[in-house]
Amino acid sequence: MKAAVRCNSLTLGGAGANTLERQEKHGKRLDGTSKQRRVRNAAPIVYRSLDLRAEYDQHMEGVKQNAGCKRPVLHFIIKFPAELLEDGAPGPYGIQPDRDARKKLMGRQAVDFVNRTHGGSAVFAARVDRDEAGEAIVDVFAAPRYTKATKRKEAVWASPTKFGKELALKHQEEIWRRHPKATGHLTGPRHVGIALQAEFAAYFEEVNGIALTPRTLKNSPRPDRLETEAFKAVANARDAVAQDRHGFQEQKQALEVRLARQVDRVGAMTAAAIQDRQAAAVLRQEADKEHSTAKALRERLAALTGLLVRWLRRDNLTADARQSGVQIGAQVVDELRVSGEVETGPRM
Repeated sequence: MKAAVRCNSLTLGGAGANTLERQEKHGKRLDGTSKQRRVRNAAPIVYRSLDLRAEYDQHMEGVKQNAGCKRPVLHFIIKFPAELLEDGAPGPYGIQPDRDARKKLMGRQAVDFVNRTHGGSAVFAARVDRDEAGEAIVDVFAAPRYTKATKRKEAVWASPTKFGKELALKHQEEIWRRHPKATGHLTGPRHVGIALQAEFAAYFEEVNGIALTPRTLKNSPRPDRLETEAFKAVANARDAVAQDRHGFQEQKQALEVRLARQVDRVGAMTAAAIQDRQAAAVLRQEADKEHSTAKALRERLAALTGLLVRWLRRDNLTADARQSGVQIGAQVVDELRVSGEVETGPRM
């Protein structure tokens, strides 16, 4: 089973796709992209609400933040294994009564994962879309909060980068292995992404008892990050291909059964045809033999008939000659009777 985690930082408003305002419109299906990707009419499964800005404002009440922070929101896109939605799925997903219950479990686990890895109080909204081809993707929106203590008092602060950097430092050994030429502490967005993937694999196995398939490492330093919408589009396409593959396998098996039956039927017809051809060959041999016998008889008959005619055409036949002609005619009749080719009528 494979899973993936992506994280993008969002501004609260402005131009571009990576804004909280744009994501709220998308969740409410008020933008063109969501309408294009809709494949069924089904409302999303929602944590808190679809009013992202209102949820964010409530989440940030009384919370301090660096004045220079321009992207205060983290948007996590967590793709669970599509196999978990099917009947007979492993782990706790297998005991859920239906697909919607399994999607709700995915949503709860996604929220729990982000909260666990980002200070315990980070998520202010989440959503599992049910009208798109990819049904195993959870959108999680977070503004990680933490308590900062000073000599005078404690205060709650928010930081979109603090916990990601801590995760990257935790997984420095793996990150360095992926970047052998780098030096120093690696805590950039790509390094945080590597750490998040490792953390989610460990979390998924802990809560579900299922080990994820290790990710294939890149052979080149070329960046592989996609924009949010592009990543979701790719994930949706992969899910659709997986579902189509299952249907193709069923069709393939049915075709193989039909083909086997046709092969057996053709084989039986071929065996019968061989037997008929062998019987025809025997009959042909017998016919050839009878034809040869009849040909020889015809030649003998023609010779005798010619002899008889020559005798009968003579005018000066003596009594002995006529007697010889009668004998020749009788011989012809006897030849015909013996061969069985003709039948003689009653004698007068």
